[in-house]
Amino acid sequence: MKRPAFAAVLVLLTALLAGPPPAVAATTARPFDFDGNGYPDLVVGAPDLTVRTALFAGGVVVLPAFARGLSSMEKVITQSSRGVPGASETGDKFGKTVASADFDRDGYADLAVGQPRETIPGFGTAGAVTVVYGSVRGLDTLRSTGITDPSGPAEAAFFGEALATGDFNADGYPDLAVGAPAYALPNTLTPLGTVTILPGGPTGVATTGAIVLDHQAGPDFDVSFGSELAAGDLDQDGTADLVVGSGGVEDVCCGGYPGSVSYCRGGTGGPTRCARLFHEVSLAGMTSLVVGNMVGTGRPEIVVGSPSPFWQAAGGLLLIEVDGGVPLALANVRFLSQDLPGIPGHDEAWDHFGYSLAMGDIDRDGYSDLATGADGEDSRAGRVTVVHGGPTSWRAQGNYIYDQNTPGISGASEPGDIFGSSVSLIDHDRDGHLDLTVGIEGENHHFGGITLLSGSGRGFTTTGARRISLTGLGYAYPAESSFGATLGG
Repeated sequence: MKRPAFAAVLVLLTALLAGPPPAVAATTARPFDFDGNGYPDLVVGAPDLTVRTALFAGGVVVLPAFARGLSSMEKVITQSSRGVPGASETGDKFGKTVASADFDRDGYADLAVGQPRETIPGFGTAGAVTVVYGSVRGLDTLRSTGITDPSGPAEAAFFGEALATGDFNADGYPDLAVGAPAYALPNTLTPLGTVTILPGGPTGVATTGAIVLDHQAGPDFDVSFGSELAAGDLDQDGTADLVVGSGGVEDVCCGGYPGSVSYCRGGTGGPTRCARLFHEVSLAGMTSLVVGNMVGTGRPEIVVGSPSPFWQAAGGLLLIEVDGGVPLALANVRFLSQDLPGIPGHDEAWDHFGYSLAMGDIDRDGYSDLATGADGEDSRAGRVTVVHGGPTSWRAQGNYIYDQNTPGISGASEPGDIFGSSVSLIDHDRDGHLDLTVGIEGENHHFGGITLLSGSGRGFTTTGARRISLTGLGYAYPAESSFGATLGG
C-alpha cells in the first residue's frame, strides 16, 4: 500500500468512525482471545497471499476457538477487508508478523499485524503495522488502525519486521513493540535498526508517547537491532522487560557482523535504554527468540534460534542465563544442538535447527519446554523437535520429533515442504494442555498449510491430527500464499 502524507488524518478518522473508546473490562482478555469467550483463537499468517490481482500482498487467517477446539469457520483479513486502512498491493507482505494483547483492556484481545514491506511514497519499503481490535463478534475490521513509524518513515527500514507485546511502562495496559531492523542512518547503508514501543491505553495503541530504542553504538556496534523481539520479566520485578535480538549480517566469505541480544528494562514510563547481554558471531542470522524458565535457574532465560551461524551450519539454540543484578548481566550461555545426548536427530549441513521456536510447559512439570522447527531438514522437508526442560538442564530423555512421516500426521515428507516453518503452543480448548500448531509454508509449491496436534498428559497426540489449508477453507486465491509462514503465539 502507498500511504499518503495525510496518514495521520486517516488514523484519526478511523478512530472517530469507530465511536467512543470502550470501557475498561474487569479482566483483561488473554492474547488471541478476540471474542472474549475465554478461548484463544489461532492466527495463521500468509504473507505471500494473492489478494485479487496483487501478488504477495499478504493476509492473515483467524480460526475461532471454543471448548471443543478450533473451528474451521475462518475469518480472512487483508488490507482489502472492509475498514482496514490502505489497500492490498503487490509486495506488502501483510501478515509477515503477528502479535496480540488486549491493548485497550475492554475484555477482547486485539491483533497487531506487521507489513514490513509496505511502500510509502518517497521512502520505499518503510513498513507499517495494522492493529485490528476485538469485539464480541471477534476481530472488528471496522475498528482498525494503520500505524507507520511515529518518528517518521525511513527508507527501506522494514518497520513491523518483528513484534512483541507487554506492559513495558507499568501503567496496566499492554504495549506494542515494533522492530525496524533495516533502519539506516541517512547517507549510510549499514542496517543498524531501531525498536519503537507504542503505548496501549483506553483508546488502544497510540503513537503519542512512543519510545524509540536504538542499537548499541561504539566500535562493536549492533547491526539489524530489532530483527527479533520477545517479552518477559527477566529481573522479576513484576513488570515486563523487552528482549531485543540484533540479527547481524551473515557473510561466510567476508566476515559479516555478529549478532547480539539486549534487554530493555521495563518500569514506570517505559524502557529508556537497552543493555547488551551477549554479542557473538554465533548469533548472526538469528530467526527466533523466546523467553521462559527451562533449566531451573529460578529466573527466566532467553532462548535464541540461530539456524545457520558461521560456527555450525546445521543450526542450534543458545540458552542465555542472566544474573540477579541491576542492571542484569550475562551469567551463562548453553548451546543445544541435535548432536547432544538425548536430542533426536543428528547435525547435518543446512538443517536449520532452531529456525522457529515456541516455549511453554508442555508436560506441566513446572519447567518450560521447547518446540523448535528445523526447516532445512531432509532437503527442506522439515521437522519439529520437542525438548523438555528440567531442574538443572534440558532433559536427556523423553524428547521427540514430528514430521510428515510421523504416524497420524497426514501428508508425506517431501523436499521443499518446510514442515516447521513456524510453531505455536497455545491451549486453545483450555483443557489444561498446550496444543501444538506447525506451519508448513512450502507445502504444495508454497500453497502452504498447518498441522494441529492436540495436547495430552504426555505431550501431544497425533490421534485426530488435523491438516488445514487455504484450499480446504475455500479461499479463492490459495496459490503460493505461504500459508503457515507465521503463527500467532
